[in-house]
Amino acid sequence: MLSFPEFMKSLIDCSSDAFSTAMRISKLFLVSANATENRSRERYRRAALTGLTASISKIVSLGTSFLTVRLTFRYLGAERYGMWMTITSVVLMLGFADFGMSNGLINLVAGALGNDDKRRAKEAVASAFWMLSAIAIVGGIAALAFYPLLNSRRIFNVDSPTAVHEAGPVLLVILFCFFLNLPLGAVRGTQTGMQNAFVTNLWSILGTVLSLIALMAAIHLHAGLPILAFCLSGPPILALVFNGIELFGFSHPELLPSLSAFSSKSLSLLLRTGMMFFLLQLGFTIGMQTDNIVIAQILGASSVADYAVPFRLFSFVNALLIVASGSMWPAYADAMARSDGDWIRRSFLRVTLYGMAITAAASLILVSTGNRILALWVGPQMHASAALLIILGVQCIIYAYLQPINFLLNGIGKFKVQVQCAIGMAVLNLALSIFLVRHYGIIGAVLGTIVSQLIVQVIPLTIVSMRALQELDRANANKVAVP
Repeated sequence: MLSFPEFMKSLIDCSSDAFSTAMRISKLFLVSANATENRSRERYRRAALTGLTASISKIVSLGTSFLTVRLTFRYLGAERYGMWMTITSVVLMLGFADFGMSNGLINLVAGALGNDDKRRAKEAVASAFWMLSAIAIVGGIAALAFYPLLNSRRIFNVDSPTAVHEAGPVLLVILFCFFLNLPLGAVRGTQTGMQNAFVTNLWSILGTVLSLIALMAAIHLHAGLPILAFCLSGPPILALVFNGIELFGFSHPELLPSLSAFSSKSLSLLLRTGMMFFLLQLGFTIGMQTDNIVIAQILGASSVADYAVPFRLFSFVNALLIVASGSMWPAYADAMARSDGDWIRRSFLRVTLYGMAITAAASLILVSTGNRILALWVGPQMHASAALLIILGVQCIIYAYLQPINFLLNGIGKFKVQVQCAIGMAVLNLALSIFLVRHYGIIGAVLGTIVSQLIVQVIPLTIVSMRALQELDRANANKVAVP
């Protein structure tokens, strides 16, 4: 039988061989626009490439998730699996630890390159990378300092000796991967701002496949939950490291984040822009990632699986929606820098209408066939009530309506109202979820999210987005009227 050290050595060798292949493939997609090329078509081309590769990445990710949930749920059991999902949610709540700089970098890079200012783009990239590295180091030291004080039984509400013993190491592994991944947000932000996110997607596919191979090997070797967590989280980080080497070492060495390119002015701008994204992420994290924690604390860790698995099923639809609408974010920023409001309006309406129609159809299918899919996926022991499936379907449709609006407002730089709505939604959702879970069980977590989204996000963001489109129309009309 292959030992774990031998397996890790073979995995690293395989990753090294895959690096050169993935680098050659990624270069096939990098076709720069000529000065005479129609900018509108170039935006659509890059958005289409991003959407295509992201779709492939999501399909691979969906397939991997199906296999991962099936394998790990049966291997670990309900309590250990639920604990894993709870710990993952806790760590995801730290997603705002980058102070929004990864997302803020997208707008800064898109705006700088939209004005053909590579020096400003490099300063933004360098400032983001080194600041994120500093945050990761401080966060890692803090995690190690507080780790001995962890009370696993009380925090994660677990009872079995195995779960209690594994909780601390699993948390440490996931935190390690999280902080290691933090500086690499500069790679994702740079490529997305350049409208080259399709390259990130190609590397993501490689990381996903490697993580599945590692996970299957770990289960075959009867490894514990900490090793399973590392096998699932580590390979995507390795792929992103190779992606950064390719980006800054081969494709765009002019953007290499050298320490000499660090700029206090760029950092200040990043922090101002990033703070808006930080608050958005904070609101989203509290609003969307606390349900597992609320259920674990009120109903117990084993109940988390009854919610998390059906939720994961419907989240696949939301993931595909992000593929379509998310690829337009840097395109909106580029169009905004070039004062192309008409293109923004037309593109936004198309993405919203198509996204809503596809999501509604997919949600209807999942509501009607959800339990059959769950039985094939994780086994007959997993059964969701019809009410839970219907409510999750409604939540998907609401998400399909809101997501294109969020990406539009991101691209044109309207952050303040999003922050206000996100924080308001988070507070209301957390309060409603606690109250409704106590009275209605796991369904209450979804109901709390739906009600808070309708009241605090759907209505005000609809008004703001319509006014923003009207402003773009007026600006475009004034530009045409100028002789």
